[in-house]
Amino acid sequence: MKKSLSALPCFIHVEKISSITSGLSQKCFKVYADNKVYFAKTITNKTEAQVAVIAAKKGLSPTVFYHDKYWLITNFIDADNLSSTTIEQAKKVSYAICLMVSCHQLNAKPAELAPKNIIAQLINKDHYSTQKKAQLMHLGESIISSLIHSKNLVCCHGDINFSNVLIDQKQNTCLVDYECACIAPAEYDLAMFIAVNNLAEDKIPIIIKQYKQQMNSVEVDIKMLYNYLAFSYFINSLWYFNVDQHESSSTLKRLQKQQWKKFICLNASTNLQHEHLAKPL
Repeated sequence: MKKSLSALPCFIHVEKISSITSGLSQKCFKVYADNKVYFAKTITNKTEAQVAVIAAKKGLSPTVFYHDKYWLITNFIDADNLSSTTIEQAKKVSYAICLMVSCHQLNAKPAELAPKNIIAQLINKDHYSTQKKAQLMHLGESIISSLIHSKNLVCCHGDINFSNVLIDQKQNTCLVDYECACIAPAEYDLAMFIAVNNLAEDKIPIIIKQYKQQMNSVEVDIKMLYNYLAFSYFINSLWYFNVDQHESSSTLKRLQKQQWKKFICLNASTNLQHEHLAKPL
């Protein structure tokens, strides 16, 4: 992989390539080339590069240096991600919501969120028995039936994990990793933000208030946010479980159980038929 990275036409001479292992998804590298430093990430679809270019032009994300169907190369930002800092959670939330609002205002047109396809792809794995697949699909269909995709449509980042928010010594922030970008209701991005950062339910009113203060024209549908929160916990749990089947990580196991527990607790008083899935996957 490093060999193909060195051979990209955007570089004249590559001095050094080092792996970045902090992420859980695509392979990332720090590239020293032509007396500069770059961030390189493998990509699996054109959406990420397209949105990253637009976000960079708006000052929301690092400048894109090069991209093709396999690679996204940006300027390397000497900064920490919010998840690795000692900044208090309330401040982290504030930084992230500001970036979310900017993302929602981008004139970008990624594909629309397709909950049914996402769930089907996550469940259609060999490590699930036929019976388990049927149970999970039945549960997924119950979740999907409660979602609305026709209002508050914006360019959602889809994964505003604190680890995807960079902050430098001057407190400047930027948003990275548009792999999950999509057109969807704002409630989806808010819900995924709450879920993927494991934020407590009592923080939700504060998060909504901060978002609405900056997006005055948007009225957040509380019920819909909670429906998307159930969807987010569900797909996150499946994603962590699937990746863990290959990597066998204690971190992935912990995150999977955490998201599944939140999903079960959130839906304990609803009509979703989840009793047979009350135990972790």
